[in-house]
Amino acid sequence: MPRRSAGARERPELSRLETEIMDVVWRLGECSSAEVIAAHSKVRRLAPTTIRTVLANLRRKGYLEPIPTIEPGFRLRPTVERESVVRRTLKNLVAGLLGGSPRQAIAWLLKDENLNDADLDEIRRLIDSQRKGKRP
Repeated sequence: MPRRSAGARERPELSRLETEIMDVVWRLGECSSAEVIAAHSKVRRLAPTTIRTVLANLRRKGYLEPIPTIEPGFRLRPTVERESVVRRTLKNLVAGLLGGSPRQAIAWLLKDENLNDADLDEIRRLIDSQRKGKRP
């Protein structure tokens, strides 16, 4: 769980690989680089030095911070919540590729053939909930 409540706005954007590594860190919570390497190897195999370099870049960008410990080495924890990064990334994607149109983004997602009836029902509930919230 991130200790600080700062959002991702003031930090540089994440590369695809940095996002992949942050996803592992968010799932693990406080962790060592060895734990990140082990967990990431289940996603795809990268050299441990590559992952350690990405972790160092994430620290430099302010997405991770070291935690003092009595263990050899140190542990890391995220300083930014996943939702903050997802929100900013999605807004940038919609603005850059879809002319700022959330409607267009939703239309593209609805064309995804992997949506099952349960997914569509949940989307309908979200839309209905949004409509109720906007009514006076």
